[in-house]
Amino acid sequence: MPKLSLLIQILLFVSALSVCSLSFATQTNTQKADEIFAIIDSGTIDNSESYHLHLAQLESLVLKSDTPRFLRLKRAQCWSFNPYEKEQIPAALAFAKQVLNYPELSQFPHHKLDLELCHTWFTEKHGNVEVAQRGYNKIIEEAYALENLRLVADARNMRGYLRSYQGNFTQGLEDLLIAHALYQNLNLPVWANSSLYEIATSYRRLGEYANAIRYFKRLQDKHISNNNFDGANAISVSIAIAEEEQGNLDVAKWLFEESHTYWKENKKELEQATVAVNIAGTLIKLGEIAQAHQYLNEAEPFILPTDTAFYSFLHLFRAQVYLAENRLPQAHKSIAYARTAFSRVKNIRGLAQLQLVESQAFLKQEDWKQAYYALSEYMRLHMELDSKQLSSYTTEMRTRFNADQIEQENRHLIENQQLKELELSMLEQNKLQQGIIIFLGGFIILIASVFARKQIQKNKLLSALALTDDLTQLPNRRYIYTKAQTCFEQAQKTDSPLSVITFDVDYFKLINDKYGHEVGDDALKFLADTCREVLATQNKTARIGGEEFLILLPNTDLAKAYKIAQALVHSVRYSDFSPFPADFSMTISAGVASLSATDSKLSQLFKKADDALYVAKNEGRNQARIGQ
Repeated sequence: MPKLSLLIQILLFVSALSVCSLSFATQTNTQKADEIFAIIDSGTIDNSESYHLHLAQLESLVLKSDTPRFLRLKRAQCWSFNPYEKEQIPAALAFAKQVLNYPELSQFPHHKLDLELCHTWFTEKHGNVEVAQRGYNKIIEEAYALENLRLVADARNMRGYLRSYQGNFTQGLEDLLIAHALYQNLNLPVWANSSLYEIATSYRRLGEYANAIRYFKRLQDKHISNNNFDGANAISVSIAIAEEEQGNLDVAKWLFEESHTYWKENKKELEQATVAVNIAGTLIKLGEIAQAHQYLNEAEPFILPTDTAFYSFLHLFRAQVYLAENRLPQAHKSIAYARTAFSRVKNIRGLAQLQLVESQAFLKQEDWKQAYYALSEYMRLHMELDSKQLSSYTTEMRTRFNADQIEQENRHLIENQQLKELELSMLEQNKLQQGIIIFLGGFIILIASVFARKQIQKNKLLSALALTDDLTQLPNRRYIYTKAQTCFEQAQKTDSPLSVITFDVDYFKLINDKYGHEVGDDALKFLADTCREVLATQNKTARIGGEEFLILLPNTDLAKAYKIAQALVHSVRYSDFSPFPADFSMTISAGVASLSATDSKLSQLFKKADDALYVAKNEGRNQARIGQ
C-alpha cells in the first residue's frame, strides 16, 4: 500500500506540472499572438509573403475558443487577399461574407465593422463603386458611434481616395486630411504616410501642383531617411506626374525613366509596368509615338482589368497611339476598353480625355455626326469637372478664411489666458485682504441679523446673485475662483487629488452670426443643463466668460477627470437639438489638468488646462485633451 500511495503522489505531481505547463504555454501563445497582431495593425509589413507568414504563425497560436482573437485573426485574413489578382477579389468577398455570418460577431461590433469595411473595399475593387460609397458612408457613421477612431481613419482614408479619383477633390481632401490627423494621433506613421500620399495626389488632381510636389517631397524624404528606397522611388513617379501635368514634360520624362530603370534593376515587373504606362503618356505629348508604343507593349501583360487606374489609362494611351498611326479600328477598340474602366469608377477626368480622343478619331473618319456627339460629351464632362474644381477652389478659399478666423480665435484664447493669469495673481496677492473683508462682512451681517432678519435674507439673496451667472444660473467666475483656491489649499494640505476642466463652445461666434444671439443664449443654457446632467453633485461648474466654462473636480485624479471631459464632449455632440433650428449643431472642446507636486500656485493648474484646451482647438475641436 505505501508503494501505491507513492505512485499516486507522483502521478498527481506530474498532472499538476502538466496543467501549469499548459497554462504557461497558453499565456505565452497569447502574448506572441498579440505581438503579431500589433505588427499587422501598424502597417509595417511591406510584402504579401511576409504578411502570410505572420498569418500562418497566428493560425498556430490562436484557439477558436479564444473568440476575440479568433475574430481578429479572421479580420487579418480578410485583408490578406491580393486585389491585383483577378480571382482573389471574388474570393475575398466570399470570405468576408462567410465570416460576417458568424453569430459570435453580435458580441463584438468592432470586429464586425472592420470585416464590413474589408467587404466594402473589395466591393470597390470589384467595380461596384456606388455600393462601396454607400458602404463607406454607413461604416464611418457606425465607427463614430462606437468611438473607434482607427476604423474612422481607415474608412475615411478609403472613401477619400475614391472620391479624389472620381474628381470630388473637396470631399476627398476632407476625408484624407481627417484620416491623416487621426493616424498621427493614434501613432500609426505608416498609415499616416499613406494618407499623406493621397492628400498630395488630390492636390495634384486639383491642379495645385506646388502643394502636391511639396507634400510628395516631404513623404519622399521620410522614405529615404528610413532606407525605404522602393517607397521613395514610387513617390518620384508621383512627382513626375505632377511635373507632366504642369507642362514640364522633359523633367517628367527623366523622372519616369529613372524610376523605370530602378524597378527593372530590382526585378519588380508590376511596378515597372505601371511606370511604363506613365512614360507612354508623356512620350505621346512629346510626339515620340513609336517609343510610347513600345512602353505600352511592355506594360500590357502585367496590367490587369482589376487594376482600374492603370488599365484605363493604358488603353487611353493606346487609343492616342493608334490615332497618331491612323489605325482607327484599333483606336476605337482601345477607347471601348478605357471607357468601361473609367465608367466603372466614375473617373470624369479620364472620361473627358477619352471623349476628346474619340472625337478626333471620328473626325479622321469624316464621320461628322459622331465627332460632334463625342465632342459635345467632352464639353459636358469638362464643364462638370470645371464645376467641381471651381467648388474645390471655393472651398479652399473658405478653408483659408476659416484658418485665419481660427487663428484669430486662438489669439483670443491666449489673451484670455493672460487675463486669467493676471486675475489669479491678483487674487493670490490679496488673499489676506479678502479674508479680512469676508470676516468683517460676516461680522456685520451677524450684527445686522439681530436687528433685521428680513434684511439678512435680502442680503443673502443679493450675495447669491452676485456669485451666480444670470443667463445659465451656474456659479460665476468670482465664485469658482474663490472655491478653487480653497480646494487648492485643502488638496495641498491633505495630499489629495484635484482636477479642473476648462471648455468652451466651438465656433460660437458662427452660431450667433447664423442664428442670432437669442439662439446663442439658449445654446449656453442648454450646455449648462447638460453639465448638470453629466456631472456629479459634488463637482462645480461655472461660466467664467462668454462661451467659456470651468469645472472644479476635488478628490478626482487625472484619469477620472479625462473620462468626465470625454463624457461631456460626447454628450454635447450627440445631444437632441430638436428645440433648435433644423440644421443646428454644437460641439465643445475641453482641456483637462490635475494638480501635481510642482504646482505651487493655482494659476499653474489653470494654465495647464488652458494649454490643453488650446491643443484641442488646434487639433480640430470637438475633443478633450490633457494638459502636461
